[in-house]
Amino acid sequence: MTGCEFEQDEIILKDLEVSACHGVNAEEKVKPQRFLISVTVYADIRAAAKSDNVDDTVSYSAVKKVVKSFVEENCFDLIETLAAGIAKLVLRKFSLAKGVSAEVKKPDAPMSGKFDYVAVKTTFVWHRTYLSLGSNIGDRNAYLDFAVNKLKGDPAFKNVRESGRIVTSPYGGVAQGEFLNSVVEADTYLTPEELLQAVNAIEAEAGRTRDVRWGDRTLDIDILFYDDLVYDKNGLSIPHYDMINRDFVLKPLAELSPYKVHPLNGKRVVDLLRVGKK
Repeated sequence: MTGCEFEQDEIILKDLEVSACHGVNAEEKVKPQRFLISVTVYADIRAAAKSDNVDDTVSYSAVKKVVKSFVEENCFDLIETLAAGIAKLVLRKFSLAKGVSAEVKKPDAPMSGKFDYVAVKTTFVWHRTYLSLGSNIGDRNAYLDFAVNKLKGDPAFKNVRESGRIVTSPYGGVAQGEFLNSVVEADTYLTPEELLQAVNAIEAEAGRTRDVRWGDRTLDIDILFYDDLVYDKNGLSIPHYDMINRDFVLKPLAELSPYKVHPLNGKRVVDLLRVGKK
């Protein structure tokens, strides 16, 4: 999931020349070289076109300053790392940006042969995701607070919003204590696999163990939706395979996004919840 899967206007900064130290070789870390940086910001510029106000768009001058400072102030071995860093920084820095592509060209790369340049291009896009939170051991509110605060403190997420919390009976016939559940809505530029790694890391930091399936747990985080993606690979299924049978998921989810459509069955969350109550 690296491309922009939406139709947006483009704001383009092309071949900004910056002198900086990036490279694997020792001399590249002390002797500045030329880098040509191109950045494409995917954003809706219709409001700016109508208002003629720079505050309604992403200023290419501001983008240039951010990119130039980042390239000059850092030193990476790989231009892959540099390109990804530029794209993520611009995406986080400018709230109107829906996605950012960054290309790094290295015209004077220290290698033999005749060539124009070597280059790397990468794209990062904000994706809307919904996560189910649950806890039935210890201070349940504290564990859910921990998860929400970890997401809010991670630069890979923005617009983190939690539903109300509900107390529910254990699901699956194994766990004993009552659960406290909620759903979190957030935007992330992580891929589905990276998102799974991120939430698993939060669970582990909260003391989550996986000794017994559906057993008692300090913190459980499930990925419910990731945009409208349908994905089933490497043990990760999106949408969550069993969410339509879980009122403790559907109820807080309906509070945040009642008209979100399930991409497999075409039903809105609010309608799935009504069906479950019959």
